Amino acid sequence: MTQVNDAITRFLADLDQAGLGPYSAVLHGSAARGEWIAGQSDINVVLVLEAVDTNVLERLQAPLRKWEQAGGALPLLLTRAEWVRSADSYPLEIAEMRTGYTVLRGEDPVAGLTVRPADLRQALERDWRGKLLRLRQGYALLNDDPAMLGEFVRRSLPAILFLARGTLVLAGRTPPRDSVTLTQALGTLAGFDPDPVTRIVTHRADAAWRCTEGEMRGYLAAVEAAARYVDHHQIGDRG
Repeated sequence: MTQVNDAITRFLADLDQAGLGPYSAVLHGSAARGEWIAGQSDINVVLVLEAVDTNVLERLQAPLRKWEQAGGALPLLLTRAEWVRSADSYPLEIAEMRTGYTVLRGEDPVAGLTVRPADLRQALERDWRGKLLRLRQGYALLNDDPAMLGEFVRRSLPAILFLARGTLVLAGRTPPRDSVTLTQALGTLAGFDPDPVTRIVTHRADAAWRCTEGEMRGYLAAVEAAARYVDHHQIGDRG
């Protein structure tokens, strides 16, 4: 995490010198949860500013170029007015962000946002179904190549864990920060065997890992079960 902390420190210094006016910067995702993996994970930041006009965007050019070169993902850029209205447009992103974030600069813009369960459920249903279709396509193409399948599965995992956290929030549960425990909690909630997925989680930083047929079948079964759970979930349910 030293690499992450150093990159963030330099980025904030560049932002402070850019003359942006008052702003809030929020770190979220794997870096905020202490699960960042070099070469695989992004460093995700949201910037909430008083204005995002062409003058501000021009001032941001140099800091953003340096940040991207350091491995950071380009941050979301929103005005405070846009941010206040963002919960219904990005319910899954906001709900997931609330499970683990760090305020780097300014006031906390996340604490005051409320996500409507109906909006969250709709976003989860869409995204789980989309990920399931993509995993089926990948398995159809790569099932005879364990190395390529392993790479495909490892790259798919961050999005699946992202949806897992959102699903637990929908159920009124606090998502564990640890990815193995998170997977087990989702398995209990959605009714699938978490063991194949937890094995994938433990290999997510291993570029040489080869995915077995059993692990991929278990992964698909887990995503199918999660999609089915969200599809059948009634607002107000706590399990």
